[in-house]
Amino acid sequence: MIDNKYFVERQIGMGGSSRVYLATDSDENKVAIKTIRAEKNYKKSSATNMLQKEYDVLMKLSNHPNVVNVIDYNHHGESSIGNKVEKIMYNVLEFAENGTLGRFIRHTGAIEEPIARLFILQILDGIKFLHKQDHAHLDIKLENILLDKYYNIKVADLGSCSDVSMTGGYATVRRGTTNYMAPEVSNLKSRKRFDAKAADIYSLGVTFYLILTGEFPKVHDLEKSVVDRDEDVAYTCGSDREMSLDCEMTDDSLPASNLMHLSKEVRILLYSMLNEDPSKRPDIQQILDNSWCYCPLDEGLLEEAYTEMEYRRRYIQKNLLCKKKR
Repeated sequence: MIDNKYFVERQIGMGGSSRVYLATDSDENKVAIKTIRAEKNYKKSSATNMLQKEYDVLMKLSNHPNVVNVIDYNHHGESSIGNKVEKIMYNVLEFAENGTLGRFIRHTGAIEEPIARLFILQILDGIKFLHKQDHAHLDIKLENILLDKYYNIKVADLGSCSDVSMTGGYATVRRGTTNYMAPEVSNLKSRKRFDAKAADIYSLGVTFYLILTGEFPKVHDLEKSVVDRDEDVAYTCGSDREMSLDCEMTDDSLPASNLMHLSKEVRILLYSMLNEDPSKRPDIQQILDNSWCYCPLDEGLLEEAYTEMEYRRRYIQKNLLCKKKR
């Protein structure tokens, strides 16, 4: 029990210094509660700042259908198990019934392009909302993309989020998850800075590549799949922020097998997002204006996506049940 108003059902997640629990409130609504781990001295932990920061950011930025909502908080709360009572701090968040998108990719593989596009557009809408408020997420990854009971996207874990409104869009602290980090972030040197929103674009590129292929990017293979050896692909961002995509597909291109099934348009888009030069990456609006994102969704796609993800969910449950019986 937490503060005598949240009945804890089970643990559903764990970070470096925090735990996430599924709980029920007094009206029997399911919520997710993120707490600082009791065995950590939370008064001295950097996780305290992360939890406080996540709450502050969510209070400002959670008014979007693709960003997880904050419901309640208490940074001087109590958790009771039997006769044991301990001090905790916690945030109460909207519960996403279907967990992380990472879980689905990990257990059932890549998602076909039309349905993947639906999810990608929702992720982009959530991140666009953050960027328009001059915030960069800085820890975009599959594990921070949640799915509600209807498989709508919820961007989560804003504890690493950075307000760049007073810094010209730049950040100076290395944050995020290694495999998703932009090169300029992973190689960040002391007293240097980086374009925080451009770093988000790179992490989005990694995330989208995983959704579409089930693997982390092989940029060399991606390059070969979109350009000839003598060609170049670039998003040229002038003062009017217009986008230019110059690329030719040739018979000499030898794309990796996991890229062959993808459309030319999305391969070009991924390649531009994963550019090592942050100044050559598209911004969030350019991505949304790209032909792959801009064309209308097929009629009936929402229902198709729900059916597909329900099938995957049942497959995961069945496999986990079989493993428990062994």
